[in-house]
Amino acid sequence: MKFKILTLTVFPILIIIGCSNQQVADDFGEVKAVAWEFVNEKGWNQMAKEEWQNTTVIEIVVDENYELLDPSFEGKEVLSVSFQDKEDAVVGTPSILVDPITKEVVGYMLSE
Repeated sequence: MKFKILTLTVFPILIIIGCSNQQVADDFGEVKAVAWEFVNEKGWNQMAKEEWQNTTVIEIVVDENYELLDPSFEGKEVLSVSFQDKEDAVVGTPSILVDPITKEVVGYMLSE
């Protein structure tokens, strides 16, 4: 009887956790794709490796160091997408800022 109760309690929790982890991965996949499209539009893709799926996505609070397409995002949390640079790149690929809710590019930071 205790085993049944334990099973009925633990199994749904594991399913919920598994589904929520999948959602996070899917969200970052969309964020990465949006950022890569922006990099292509700006012509910055020549500096970055083609494997854009292997980018780094972190949450940051926007400060004055970023070039904002929408100034209302200063001081707000956004996702920063950083691409890996090609080995022979003289200048690095800019970090792209994406609104986590709308999945739209809101700014960038040029690399050195």
